[in-house]
Amino acid sequence: MLLCEMSFTMNETHITILSNGIPNHDFHSGPGCCVSEQNYDWIIPLEPVNQTGCNPSISIDGCTLAPDRGPVVMSVNGVPMYGPEDGPGSDAVSMHEGNFEEDRQQIWLGVCHAHSAGGGTYHYHGDANCVHWHPDAEKNETWLDYSIDSSRQVSEHSPISGFAFDGYPVYGFVGWDENGEPKEMTSSYRLKDGETGYNGKDDYEYITGLGDLDACNGIFSPTPDYPDGIYHYHSTWWVGDNIGFPYFINCYRGETNLEDNADAGQGGGGDDPDCSGHGETWGPGIGPPPPGCGNGPPPGGDQSVGNG
Repeated sequence: MLLCEMSFTMNETHITILSNGIPNHDFHSGPGCCVSEQNYDWIIPLEPVNQTGCNPSISIDGCTLAPDRGPVVMSVNGVPMYGPEDGPGSDAVSMHEGNFEEDRQQIWLGVCHAHSAGGGTYHYHGDANCVHWHPDAEKNETWLDYSIDSSRQVSEHSPISGFAFDGYPVYGFVGWDENGEPKEMTSSYRLKDGETGYNGKDDYEYITGLGDLDACNGIFSPTPDYPDGIYHYHSTWWVGDNIGFPYFINCYRGETNLEDNADAGQGGGGDDPDCSGHGETWGPGIGPPPPGCGNGPPPGGDQSVGNG
């Protein structure tokens, strides 16, 4: 049985989190079978520092952009949260929710809108809030009973689900309004007229004030962990006609060196080191391996693993 494992080291400026990439909950890897242990070294600053020239309340100009594909956030269980785009360059979440049919590669998302890809790298594309969800034994629940709506209940502020590479926390769907009352936080992005997400990020536009969050998908406000206020990000989901893009983050408010974590979540591990760095771009059932890449993870349908 695969089990979640994490440890950390610290110096005066950064924390390095070591994880094996196995989530703390049961999971379904999907046709990209099979999940395997990784060797992640996530490097996160202890004291976030805002980027000068970055004002995400207006636009992403001057801000470090989150990668289109690959890791953008480290979840609290050590598993990477990826950007919205999948191998063909489409929005994997929008596809999963039925906005369009992907005709270039087979893409499949499972529990928590997650799956595995090249090198057995398990990762989230949206939601990721099942890191805090536990089946109710009295109701005979299993991990297959997880519903994204269970994380959207507007009764209390969501817990932290991850940390962005600039050091700022990422919370779930629910934050506080200006009166300290819980509310589901909304993205300020929308699909351009006639678009569906088939072309990935290019299909979206930022509209200042459309939702609660800025162009990075963040906000400065109090949270349960920081009652005096802190800049932080939120997971976002479908509210009205707004699907919730970018789901996690679209840019970094704080200073970050993406090279510190570029290799940490891109296919490192598994039995095929020649494929490290290809991240989301291939896997049995996802698409053919790129030139120079080997056999990849074992063939097969899917993989279900009990992990809790």
